[in-house]
Amino acid sequence: MRIEHNGQWIDVPKECLSVFPFGEDEVSLSGDDAGLGIAIIGKPTERGERLKVSIFKHGDEVFCVQVVRCPNVDDPPGYIRECSRDLQ
Repeated sequence: MRIEHNGQWIDVPKECLSVFPFGEDEVSLSGDDAGLGIAIIGKPTERGERLKVSIFKHGDEVFCVQVVRCPNVDDPPGYIRECSRDLQ
């Protein structure tokens, strides 16, 4: 995958998208002159939970993280805590 931002193209590392062996359900995009952010959400066939990957382009670098659940024993019932896991 390649991102075009401010007239320049940059390749997204394959690790950013390797968690998606399927099509995406949602893609959202936001950005300004300083950078660009993409959120990709989908549901793999082998698991019942949805996956979310956030890809950020800042300058000439691309960063990507997967949003995962990270429960804590002190959390109240029904509370869903999410953390980011670096994919690179």
